[in-house]
Amino acid sequence: MSTRCLPLLLALLLWVAPAGLCAAGDPVDQGIQAFNRGDFAAAMDHFGAAVKERPRDAAAYAWLGSAQLRAKRYEDAITSLTRAVELDPKMPEAHNNLGSAYWATGKREEAIEQYGQAVYLQPHYAVPHYNLGTVYLSADQLDQATGEFAAAVELDPKNADAYNNLGVANERKGRLAEAIAAYQKAVEAEPGSHSFRLNLATALRAAGRDDEALAQLAKLTGASTREPEAYVNLGLIRYQRKEYQLAQATFRQAVKLDARNAAAYYNLGLCARQLGGREEARESFRKAVELTPRSVNARINLGAMELEDGDAQSAVTHFAAAVTEDPSSYSAAFNLGLAYTRLGNDSDAIRAWSGLAESAPDDPAVHEALASTYFKLHRYDDARREYEAVIRLKPRSVVAHNNLGIIYEEFGQLDQAAAAYRAALQVDSGYAPAHNNLGVVYERRGKNEEAIAEYRAALAADPALKDARRNLERLVPPE
Repeated sequence: MSTRCLPLLLALLLWVAPAGLCAAGDPVDQGIQAFNRGDFAAAMDHFGAAVKERPRDAAAYAWLGSAQLRAKRYEDAITSLTRAVELDPKMPEAHNNLGSAYWATGKREEAIEQYGQAVYLQPHYAVPHYNLGTVYLSADQLDQATGEFAAAVELDPKNADAYNNLGVANERKGRLAEAIAAYQKAVEAEPGSHSFRLNLATALRAAGRDDEALAQLAKLTGASTREPEAYVNLGLIRYQRKEYQLAQATFRQAVKLDARNAAAYYNLGLCARQLGGREEARESFRKAVELTPRSVNARINLGAMELEDGDAQSAVTHFAAAVTEDPSSYSAAFNLGLAYTRLGNDSDAIRAWSGLAESAPDDPAVHEALASTYFKLHRYDDARREYEAVIRLKPRSVVAHNNLGIIYEEFGQLDQAAAAYRAALQVDSGYAPAHNNLGVVYERRGKNEEAIAEYRAALAADPALKDARRNLERLVPPE
């Protein structure tokens, strides 16, 4: 199993400079000069002086709020920009920047209102459309997000970020073709962006267009990118193609670039298992769990290796953690039951499998596991119910027919027992235990000749079957 690398979300909120210029020497003009050279502290001083001189100058407040926004003084920015739009409600730039200040402080609804006001005042203004799309995307309101990003790129066809986020929104909606088209536009607008190209490659891989994905990833890795996700995605394609050694080398490069990349460690573990490198696999899964304790797949794989190596208690720890994280995980629950049985804790195993029997009632493996455990515990009524479920789902299960026969015998139902053993032999005429058990039924009915024939058939199928040998010698003593 492989781990999907999600697209990168570039959720940058855009600010814009307010309109209007002032005469040279004016504090607003001095503030603009400081603002343009990135000296926001000086800009705030100049704009602050301007609003003291002209307390009803909306543009001065808008500039002051923009400088405060850039300096990450968001509450101050809200105060200044709110004053600006009070003085002049028709300033779309001020509404947009006020929306960004609200969004930076977690005030989502207020941000949407201000961005919407900016769009209302100037419908052909691309920036607030982009910002609205970012807010909607963060809340998984994907229809609204795609609508806003589409408007942004229509108004500003060179906006690579908007194309990229349009791709992200479409990909989350499962519209891979539209996502790929948007990512391609982002790459065309900004060919040097590793993030945009990686998103394109990821979407191409998800769409099964591996050759095209490889071409994009080759450009990234060929450019000696420091982006580990490029190597993770390249490794996943190689793994899917069963190029395990190449995939292993690629995932190793990913963890070299990012020692905290849990997905890279997890997939490195999968490669190592395929190549027989058990120690590297174990350490890779352990690292993945250490970095992401809630990783269900890493827990399951690490637990499976612990179980294989006889450490059932550690296996229980990992499988139980996986079940806690994802109660619907079939693999975690099933393997948890197996680990419990290795510890001799049959009651907990039954509890784990019973939950699966409810969620996956048509899975014969679950019923087989339950049936064998009940059978071992001599809980024959429960075992009979489970074996009957197995036979319903898997009619050619020799073991289920045979063991169901044994249960019928325990209850003295010899006709049903004989029928069950015959059903087993219809599936596999060489199944020695069923021949022996059918012989026992015949012997209990006094049909010794038929019993002898069955014991001999059992030994013919399996000369080492001691029960059949003892039964035959009881009826036909050796000479």
